[in-house]
Amino acid sequence: MGFVSLLKKLLSSPPTQEEEGNAVLRTTAVSEVYRLHGTSSAMIPEDSPLETVITRFAGEPSLRGMFLVDSMQRFTGVVTRIDLLKWAHLKLFGGKGRRDFTVSEFYSFVDAKKAKDICRCAGLAFSVSQGDMLQIALDKMLDNEEDVLPVLNSRGEVMGDLRLSEILSWTLTNRKDKFGNPKGM
Repeated sequence: MGFVSLLKKLLSSPPTQEEEGNAVLRTTAVSEVYRLHGTSSAMIPEDSPLETVITRFAGEPSLRGMFLVDSMQRFTGVVTRIDLLKWAHLKLFGGKGRRDFTVSEFYSFVDAKKAKDICRCAGLAFSVSQGDMLQIALDKMLDNEEDVLPVLNSRGEVMGDLRLSEILSWTLTNRKDKFGNPKGM
């Protein structure tokens, strides 16, 4: 069975008793997976100057995103390379030819001075908790068109990040025990 068909099977209708072994993504908690590859995101205060965001992204090419936190260290949003690309295009070319800016996003980006001015996907819709199942994480990744999510504790503090690569790696590593398939497929 190919990997794509295996994922489709796992994400299809709720498992019957015979299929329970195939429901791994629905029954595996984020806490079992999110620390496999370390972290690819940074945490910064939401009021950090935009220059700090630019400097960090320029100096750390492997950085996927910056999770913004408030004064209580709670997650408030994320800035990704795509957000920075949109900001740069708007600053350099006035956004000409781009139709993917909302009016509020346009004005926010034009006047941006701080990290929070260009962040998106703020709040719980763009995060998972350690107890959430991998199915929920994949749904949120698709909904937000991002392959990395912050993992929050019960107080809303960032504990790390979960990447699609970690889910895929974990699935491949554990498929013999969980799926009943041989490692080599």
